[in-house]
Amino acid sequence: MDKIKTENTETEILIAAKEIFQQKGMAGARMQEIADKAKINKALLHYYFRSKQLLFEAVFKSAFSLLAPQLNKVLNDD
Repeated sequence: MDKIKTENTETEILIAAKEIFQQKGMAGARMQEIADKAKINKALLHYYFRSKQLLFEAVFKSAFSLLAPQLNKVLNDD
């Protein structure tokens, strides 16, 4: 699979998953719904993320990486 297409697919999955997790929470989200939102099939979603838990962790890690620099700044300001 082409590297750019792979990165775009993964990004689309993470964007879709973030929206679904925000709306429905971890327990209410369904992998099929995330796949539909990302415009891919469920098998491809599972190729990128083997489980809903791993996908949730990836979404959380992505969101936290945006927040971490701000937290560090607040914590390090005297």
